[in-house]
Amino acid sequence: MKLNEAIDKFSKWRTYQVKKGTVRGYDLNLRQFCLYVRNCDIDKVRLEDVTSWFSLLDVLHWQRNSFIPKAQALRKLFEFYKMQGFTVLEPELIPLPSREYNIPRVATQENYRKLLSTIPVERNDPRHLRNKAIIMLLWDTGARNSELLSLDEHDVDTVQMRAVIKTEKSKGRRPFREIFWTEETNKALLTWLAKRDYLKKTKMPHMDECLFPCICSSGNLNLTGKRITNKGVAEFLRRYSNRAKIPYMNAHSFRHHMGHDIISQGGSSSDVMNILGHATLASSSIYTMMTGKELEDRYNIFKRRSSES
Repeated sequence: MKLNEAIDKFSKWRTYQVKKGTVRGYDLNLRQFCLYVRNCDIDKVRLEDVTSWFSLLDVLHWQRNSFIPKAQALRKLFEFYKMQGFTVLEPELIPLPSREYNIPRVATQENYRKLLSTIPVERNDPRHLRNKAIIMLLWDTGARNSELLSLDEHDVDTVQMRAVIKTEKSKGRRPFREIFWTEETNKALLTWLAKRDYLKKTKMPHMDECLFPCICSSGNLNLTGKRITNKGVAEFLRRYSNRAKIPYMNAHSFRHHMGHDIISQGGSSSDVMNILGHATLASSSIYTMMTGKELEDRYNIFKRRSSES
């Protein structure tokens, strides 16, 4: 069986086990490998093919952590066919690189304002109105990108300035939680909702119920009116960051800022867990990390207290 056919069957089977996003991620990684081995038969894949693929990615300066989902996808693929009696590469032989931990990217108030200042809202372009509302909600709520994008129009309460979202990665302890935002953000959201309503009545009657739809569709993809993706948000954040001449502010950097800000304002790790929707306190700890000048200042405070006592 050709590798592409094997991937098709594997992906179809996985749709009954995990979320669609996980299936797409595995599928993409497996098809990249399929191209590398020129779509050979699945029983012809050898360990040397995998290690040489990783070596090539290393030469091309791919991030080391990106090897992990690729290795996991390959392991799951061969495990699936081994259970069915196929003679394939032993899954456990595929190397699973250890994760490299980096200092998390944390958005700052200054860069957030710079980012907003680059959005040309005076042109009344619906994309910029939508994008501004997304950015301000990310900043105010600390919600995960996917959580925010999963909202439908009727989910938001612009009077109480709150919404109930499904907590991504929830293990069942609290599958839903409330998020809140400020008056300033509410104004941007109302402006976008008015434009969204106009688009639905005039140019996009087929629009989904999603709060944040795609406005334009590129290539042969017919995504207009459908829910904007995480990738779509990443793309406009990168454009705005470049325009503002600041380091790239990804959606998760807003979440890190929220967790960091809660602690700096005297909040506890429990506050971080509840507001950001973590399953455990351990998950909240990385969002409270201090680095650089701030960490040095905190160290000096406690060091000074120790010397005075």
